[in-house]
Amino acid sequence: MSEKAFLVDISKCQGCRGCQVACKQWNGLPGEKTSFFGGTEYTNPATLSALTWNHVVFYPLDRSNTDRPVWNIKHTKCYHCAEANCMAVCPQMAISKVDGWTVIDQEKCIGCGACVSACVYNVPGLSEIDHKNDVGQHIIHRGKSHKCNACTLNKRDIPACVSTCPSGALEFGHRQAIMKKALKRVKELKKDFPNASVYGLEEFGGLGVITVLRDKPEKYGLPIGKDAQKIDLSKYEEINSIYHTLSVFTMGIPYLQKKAYTIAKALAGDSKKA
Repeated sequence: MSEKAFLVDISKCQGCRGCQVACKQWNGLPGEKTSFFGGTEYTNPATLSALTWNHVVFYPLDRSNTDRPVWNIKHTKCYHCAEANCMAVCPQMAISKVDGWTVIDQEKCIGCGACVSACVYNVPGLSEIDHKNDVGQHIIHRGKSHKCNACTLNKRDIPACVSTCPSGALEFGHRQAIMKKALKRVKELKKDFPNASVYGLEEFGGLGVITVLRDKPEKYGLPIGKDAQKIDLSKYEEINSIYHTLSVFTMGIPYLQKKAYTIAKALAGDSKKA
C-alpha cells in the first residue's frame, strides 16, 4: 500500500467535472463518442472506461423543493486496493504495484478481461481504439485494459485531478493524515447528515482513495462487508492453470494469448465469471 492516499470529500464536490478534464488533458486521453441515455444519473459519459479514468456522477435524492433540490454526487476513479482483485487474477502478471499504486503494464496485458470481471468497482475497461498523444506516444492500446494509474506513469507530485479541483473536494497527501482529516470531517457532517461515513479505511485491506460520504456507502452503490473483500480465486486459478498450459503454443503473440485465455475459460466451464 502507498504511504499516500487521495481524499475525496463528497460533501464539498460541486460536480464541475474539472477532475475529468484535467485527467484527460494530463494523460493525453481522447474524448468519447457518446449518446443520450435514459438514466437518472445526469452524466455523460455514463461510466468509467478505458478512455475516462476519472468520473463524476450525480443524481437527485429529493427534488420536492425545486428551488433547492438535494443531489448525491460521487467522484470515482480506481480505488487502488491494497488487496487488489484485478492484480490477483491477471494471468500475465501485467498488474502490479508501483509506489503502492495499482498499475497495468501495457506490454504484458493481452486484453483477456480478467481484471474487468474481477473488479467490484467496475474500474478497468478494454479499449476499442488505439490512440497516440500530441507527441506521438502510444497512450491507449486497442483491446487492452486501461485505468487510472494515480499519475505514476506520466509522473507529477500532485495528481492532475487534485490540482484542478476548485472546491477542495480532492486532496492528496500522507495516508495517516488523510484518514485523520476524513474522520474529523465526518464528525462535523454528522450534525446535519447523521449517516455520514468514511469509506476506504478497511475495504480490500485499505484503499488508496479515502472517501467522505454524506450517507451510508450503499447509498452510493459502494460495496461493503463481504462484498468488499478479496474474491474467491479458485475459479481464476483453474482458468489460469489451463491458460498457462495453452500459452506454450501461442509463441508470445498477444492475439493468440487472448484466444488461449478464452479457450481456458470455456474448458473451465465458466465463460462469464472471468
